[in-house]
Amino acid sequence: MLFLLDSNIAIKSDPLSSELEAGAHVAMQFHQLATRHHHDLRVHPSSITDFNRIDDSKKRQARLQVFDRYPMLENPPKVSAQQLAALGATKPWSNDAVDHDLLAAVVGDAADYLVTEDQGLHRHARKLGMADSVIHLVEALELLRALHAPLPSPPPAVRRVKVHELTCSDPLFDTLKADYPGFENWFRKASRGQRDALVVDGAHGLAAVCLLKQEPTGEFGLPGPQLKLATFKVGSEYSGQKYGELLLKTVFEQAHLEHARGIYLTVFSRHVQLIALLEDFGFNALDLKTEAGELVYAKPLFPTSQLSSLTPLEHHVRYGPPALMWEPVRTHVVPIEPRWHRALFPDAEPPDEDALLPASAGLSSRPFGNALRKAYLCNSPSRLLQPGDPLLFYRSRDAKAVFVIGICESTFVSHDAGELAARVGRRTVYTVNEIEELVKRGPVLVIMFRQDRVLRDDPITLQDLTEQRLLRSWPQSITQVGTEGMAWLKATVAE
Repeated sequence: MLFLLDSNIAIKSDPLSSELEAGAHVAMQFHQLATRHHHDLRVHPSSITDFNRIDDSKKRQARLQVFDRYPMLENPPKVSAQQLAALGATKPWSNDAVDHDLLAAVVGDAADYLVTEDQGLHRHARKLGMADSVIHLVEALELLRALHAPLPSPPPAVRRVKVHELTCSDPLFDTLKADYPGFENWFRKASRGQRDALVVDGAHGLAAVCLLKQEPTGEFGLPGPQLKLATFKVGSEYSGQKYGELLLKTVFEQAHLEHARGIYLTVFSRHVQLIALLEDFGFNALDLKTEAGELVYAKPLFPTSQLSSLTPLEHHVRYGPPALMWEPVRTHVVPIEPRWHRALFPDAEPPDEDALLPASAGLSSRPFGNALRKAYLCNSPSRLLQPGDPLLFYRSRDAKAVFVIGICESTFVSHDAGELAARVGRRTVYTVNEIEELVKRGPVLVIMFRQDRVLRDDPITLQDLTEQRLLRSWPQSITQVGTEGMAWLKATVAE
């Protein structure tokens, strides 16, 4: 794969003094893995403009020498009219002009990924629909780890604790104290109020935390009961591990089990990564701000007549998981071998008694195990899947049953292992070697999907599928189910 490095990434692993820059150790690990596995690391000619702005001539020259070790992207694509229309015009040689040139490289398919810590670039990438191709450094590292090396155990799991079991001196709360001057007093009140918290443990202290507040009547005009995420935080060193999705996965299941009308939280506009995550899972900003100047993001869990025009996929994002529309789409059974089922759906394995909910139990420390957005690769000849189609993942060979239901986001077919690794590396179960083995067997179908629910207590067995005439026999490949059993299926997995 070709990684285009923003200037702030290119120099991170080359310190000019005895003090390392923040994130330097991540940059060094990324460079090591990329070099070991022969990935292409390049920089954009326009990035030199960033260094030419440095007033100190000695520092400027030192930075340029470090930058010079990377090969330049040759004949980079020009900024297109469509990109200008979406992002607006810029002044020549300005920061924005450089950003436009970097984005043009991924828009024009000259690079697989742009690696940058610049939040403005990430925001512009979302406007262009290129968010998956513009990634943070730690995400680039985790992508390579997922493709090339198993990650260490033990697996993470969400635990439910009382707030008083936590300590406000944990480093994870440091930025919250800076954002909210009265945070420590509020934390003491939450502790005395027997509030619940969801936590993911890190190597030293907390990796992620979500403090909950159940509200019989919601604030800001929201219909009660609401589940408020009073604090939602993932440590910066754990970015890329999908711990945000892991917390949301657990929150969604808890809200569903408790019949909450919705979920909401407040967030400052500068926290763009969190906002992007929220918006990708159906939270929308209300037309108001708190006294502290925060935005209010809310997610309803029950459909309203005003939004009946949503597509099946939009319906799921807005109200789920779990939330499926069974019509006018078609449902498909997707057979999956036990080894891939265990890796892709670790939360469908026997639960960990110490975990909060089965949704958070037994999860792999590899990021895709924590995620709600995933990819499945196979050699199926089926080309019938459409966005919004429900997917019944059938665990073949041993259990012979459906434990997990998903919803299709998109599909594509490729004969190229490099293209497959580049396009699904952030979601995939497979290593590069395993992808290459799939390609040897023929064209590879990639299903990009979202996990909707896990049928832990009452999976749908092969006998159920055949008796209800959803299938004629055991599925050898992706199979569209019969219409006769759809009424039974909808009643069986009713939300």
